Amino acid sequence: MRMTISKACLGLAFLCTAPAIASAEKAYLCAINEVYECVSVTGCNRISLETANLAAVMVLDVENKKLSSAPIGQEARSDDIENITVTDEAILLHGIGKRGPTDRTWSALISLKTGKLSAGVSTPDASLALSGKCTAQP
Repeated sequence: MRMTISKACLGLAFLCTAPAIASAEKAYLCAINEVYECVSVTGCNRISLETANLAAVMVLDVENKKLSSAPIGQEARSDDIENITVTDEAILLHGIGKRGPTDRTWSALISLKTGKLSAGVSTPDASLALSGKCTAQP
């Protein structure tokens, strides 16, 4: 009897500490609406997605920890997601990628209530601030 209670308690403890990622959708389609480039001395200016070397539409695969560009008129690219944290309110992401001659690190937050996306990309020369909207995919 003690063994059964111990196993039940252990199972309950595991369920309570398991990542909340199971409560989030498995995939999201995200559209980037605005990009601002911030550099020292001159400050921040709005730039195009092409100038930032970013795709307008991204696919977030939470289950497989991948962030990929939607191949709309261009070659699909993807980055592994290094860290994912899901709370009751948001999905928080972090990754590292290489675009062109420089490395990048990025982080993003997606509101589970509104779908709003807020993200940042850091390069050796500048930082990018992005905003957009994500929709859960069936």
